[in-house]
Amino acid sequence: MAAEGGTIERARTVYDKSGWRGVAGRIVRMLRRLSEPLARRSRRRRAEAERERIVTFNDFFFAELGVERQAALELHDDICRRCAILARPTESRQRLFFAALKLSGFAPRAILEIGTEHGETAQFLGELFPDAQITTVNLPTDDPIFAAWHPEGDATHLETVATRLTAPNIDELRANTLWLGAQDLPIFDLIWLDGGHAYPEVAWDHFYCLHRLAPGGWLFSDDICLPKGRRVRQDPANGHTHDVITYINARLDPGFRLLLKRDAVSEPLADAKYISVLHKAADDAS
Repeated sequence: MAAEGGTIERARTVYDKSGWRGVAGRIVRMLRRLSEPLARRSRRRRAEAERERIVTFNDFFFAELGVERQAALELHDDICRRCAILARPTESRQRLFFAALKLSGFAPRAILEIGTEHGETAQFLGELFPDAQITTVNLPTDDPIFAAWHPEGDATHLETVATRLTAPNIDELRANTLWLGAQDLPIFDLIWLDGGHAYPEVAWDHFYCLHRLAPGGWLFSDDICLPKGRRVRQDPANGHTHDVITYINARLDPGFRLLLKRDAVSEPLADAKYISVLHKAADDAS
């Protein structure tokens, strides 16, 4: 019986290897081997297409201004050298957009920055537009949320900012934007909004900036995350700025459009951060 059993087992093995089951298995394996290079090529083509979308995403902005991106980049790098600002390809591109505005002939008289951070962007704007008066708004060191925004401590922060904001056309205003409406500030031709990105401040900051923007002026708002992207899935607060500009766009024409914040970083556009831009109509006196 053992021999017979062995014979049966050997027969089953032969059938499995050479019968229909074995043939089907070999076909599947062959198809898998053939499809692997195709799958790799398909993934590579998708990656290349996504990369092309990334590097060309902001082209419309330069085209509408009638400015060559390379010329704006050269001006940007020159201003960064003068200000001792490290210009990295992976940095946020707001300063490049400001350089493009300069080359287009835009000549602001008053500029507002909300969110001084370390003072680099205010310093850049002061050098780029020497005839403009820049007001940069920073949290007071005794504000309850100052420590969360500046873990380096107030002494280090104040020292860092003081080394940047030395130009005579830059004024630093220490105030929580909750009270900005009480300040005696002018109408602004250019606004860079980079304050808090969550409710409630993100809403009142946009409201204030819209009403203080001059006809023909430009408003840029930082760190827009798309609703279905990874950042918002991880923390819904990352979507608050997008919610605000969506609300505004339903009621304002022209409204905000999106620029890619970093165009040298290879990440899906759905997960990227954006800068929203609004160009107020020249005849809009609201």
